[in-house]
Amino acid sequence: MKKYLVGLLCSNLAPVDFYNLTEDLSIELIKFTSKGIDWEKQEIKGIMLNNGDWEEKVTRFPDSIYNRCYTSSTIITDKLENVIGKGKIFNSFTLFDKYTVYSILKENGLEDFILPTYPLTRELLLNLLHEKGTALIKPAKGSMGAGILRFTFQNNEYKVYKQTFYPLKIINNDDNFILYIEKLFKPENYLIQPFISFGLIDGHVFDMRMLVQKNKNGIWDVTADMSRVGYRNFFVTNLTYGVQRIHRVLEDTGFDKSILTKLREISLLTAKILEEKLCFLGEISVDFGIEPSGKLWIIEVNGKPEKTVLGRISKETLQKAFITPIEYAAYLAASS
Repeated sequence: MKKYLVGLLCSNLAPVDFYNLTEDLSIELIKFTSKGIDWEKQEIKGIMLNNGDWEEKVTRFPDSIYNRCYTSSTIITDKLENVIGKGKIFNSFTLFDKYTVYSILKENGLEDFILPTYPLTRELLLNLLHEKGTALIKPAKGSMGAGILRFTFQNNEYKVYKQTFYPLKIINNDDNFILYIEKLFKPENYLIQPFISFGLIDGHVFDMRMLVQKNKNGIWDVTADMSRVGYRNFFVTNLTYGVQRIHRVLEDTGFDKSILTKLREISLLTAKILEEKLCFLGEISVDFGIEPSGKLWIIEVNGKPEKTVLGRISKETLQKAFITPIEYAAYLAASS
């Protein structure tokens, strides 16, 4: 039987133990970086998995490639695709622009579920704070909760919060507030959203993540789900107090478990829409929040989901999350 060569385009050559199970597949697996590409010879220098060990190796170009670099550029993947063939590289870029994602989903039937998101301007920020009393600012690109700030306006005072509900700074007039904002970051790199008070579990905020991947038959499926529970008095979940399966959190909070079916439906639709409108994909994750009323909101879509946290659910869940994209890559390699 022919063994197809599957490539992992990464930012480093550190061995990844989770891929050892791929030896059960009829593939060879090589991990490489852009520096390991010899365009003239059409060869790849990287590390290849061999009987559980990663060994330095020089090979031909892979039959298919799973892009694991966290980037918004497609220069390398486009160039590789010109050699190995169209449709042989998935997740051609993984650092999504949140406003682009919002605009695509809003225009394609998910307006009722995607949090209103706008490019940040001082006028919009002041208007939202004066009308609603609170607002959330986050980087246009990025993940893991980095750079997210919450602002409130009450009794002629502006308060700034980072991660927790304890104010980082209190400012008592518009001019000083604007000066503070302008020193803090460049507005053109940030977005603004309304701040939603999501449901709590035992006083802890939680989100719900659906890991959506293409399987060995090239079909989108939900590989895993989890709920990240934040620390008490935190409004973000990236600093995780606990991890549970979503159905367990829904049970503990009294929400209808049928919500899980809706989460699955929305997540699969999100993946299909973004693949059609954004780039060729093989995996994403979709993060949701839920209001006490049961209203669902898409908080964020990640093009390079962080999967190791799934180990806190089970070893089997973690292994499946890592192996499924390789099975899809093998499917692409075998496709004519």
